[in-house]
Amino acid sequence: MNRHNWFRQYGVYLLRLYWERRTYRTAMVLGAVTSVVGLAQFAFMGTFLQHGNTFPEITRYGGNIVSYFLSGTVFTGFVAVALHGFSRYVQEEQMTGTLESVADSPPGITRMMIFSAVTGCLATTIGSAVMMGLFEVLLGFRLDVNVGGVIVSLLLTLVALGGFGMAGCGTVLVTKRGDPVTWFVVTTMTLLSGVLYPVDALPGWMRAVAHFLPTTTALDLLRAALLGGASIRSILTAAVPLALWACLSVPAGALLLRWGLRTSRRRGSLGQY
Repeated sequence: MNRHNWFRQYGVYLLRLYWERRTYRTAMVLGAVTSVVGLAQFAFMGTFLQHGNTFPEITRYGGNIVSYFLSGTVFTGFVAVALHGFSRYVQEEQMTGTLESVADSPPGITRMMIFSAVTGCLATTIGSAVMMGLFEVLLGFRLDVNVGGVIVSLLLTLVALGGFGMAGCGTVLVTKRGDPVTWFVVTTMTLLSGVLYPVDALPGWMRAVAHFLPTTTALDLLRAALLGGASIRSILTAAVPLALWACLSVPAGALLLRWGLRTSRRRGSLGQY
């Protein structure tokens, strides 16, 4: 009898879980597509590693595979801050039931989100510096760093991708779960932008798409300054496509964020998650 009740209760739990997930269709679809993209990512990485120990595609970054992966990891951390700094703050306030109070406070939601994103950026900067320092001291890897070039490339990256972060935050205020904007940026970045393998390892048509993405340009700028000692002037010259993306993403992101706030307030769902 007890065993029967256990199975019945578990069945009720699964049914509840199904209906809960069913209300977040966007999140379910994005999760399924992400699984497929992850398989493709590992396939491309396998093709890249089959080339042997020379890795000619990364010679312009110093040719060291560990440094190449390290720079990709650092870049991913800052992308996470740019894309999720706003929405993470909103969701935390929603979970504690204080978002409506924040909206009525003197700083307002927008300024508090900026404070949260800046704090996340500072924490990521400190963590990245410590990680690179440990790699140099303990493992003997030498990075040809131009600090000014790194700062310029990261600032451009944070501004350009921060626009997508604002758009994603505006979207999640309405959908509550499932953010197609930041999901698209993260998915295309991990698959096409050279985080774990060079863009040259991709098929021809994928390379054409990859060079169009802002994350590809941003990562190339960071690696040039972090591993190749690129000067500020050369970074600024190569950053024109990223600056154009910033000019488009920031106004569009601000409009979508405003739309999300206005829509959720009109529906009375600002504090819901």
